[in-house]
Amino acid sequence: MKSREFWQVFTGLTVELLLVSNLFAPPAIAGRYVLNQTPQTIERYFGRPISKQTNGNGVIYIYNPKSFRPIFPQFPKSNFFITFVNNQAKYITLNFNADFSQYPGDHNYGQAEAAKFYNYIFEYQLPIWQELAAKFRGNETVYFYEHCLGDGVATSFEKYGYHQFTNSATLAYDARCEPTYNQDSN
Repeated sequence: MKSREFWQVFTGLTVELLLVSNLFAPPAIAGRYVLNQTPQTIERYFGRPISKQTNGNGVIYIYNPKSFRPIFPQFPKSNFFITFVNNQAKYITLNFNADFSQYPGDHNYGQAEAAKFYNYIFEYQLPIWQELAAKFRGNETVYFYEHCLGDGVATSFEKYGYHQFTNSATLAYDARCEPTYNQDSN
C-alpha cells in the first residue's frame, strides 16, 4: 500500500469513527456554567463588570444591566451582581434598585420572573419550581422563600409589605436541588 493510499484510508476511517461515536455520545447539557466559575470566565458571559466591591469574605462584581434590562422592562433600574468567594461565583443576585415600589401590581418576583432570571444567567429553561421554605421573618408581612429551580440551583428572596414586593432575589447552589440521578441512593 502506498503512503498516499494509507493516509486516505486512515483519514476515512478516522472521520467515520468520529461520526459513529457522535451518534452514541450522551447529549450535551444545555446552558452555561456560572456557579463556581472565576471572574474571568464570567466576564466572557456578561462582559466586564461596571464596578467591584469587597464584602466581608467575598468580592461583588456588578455587571452592566443593558442586556439584562429587557428581561424586566417593568423595572428599568434593575441590575444583577455576582458575589465571588475564594475567586469562585457563589451568589447571583437580581436587584430591583427601588423600582419595585413603582410596580403597579402585587408580587413582583415569582415563578415567571425566576424563570426569566434563570434563563438569562444559565441560558436554558429552569427544569422545576419547587418550594423549599416559606417562613415568617420579623412581622407578619415579611416572608422568606426558597425554591428549587433544578440542576442544583435554588432561588431565595423576601417578600414584604402589603403588596408582597421583593427587593432582590438570589440564585445559588443548593444540594437539595440536584437532580436525583446526581445523588447517592444511600
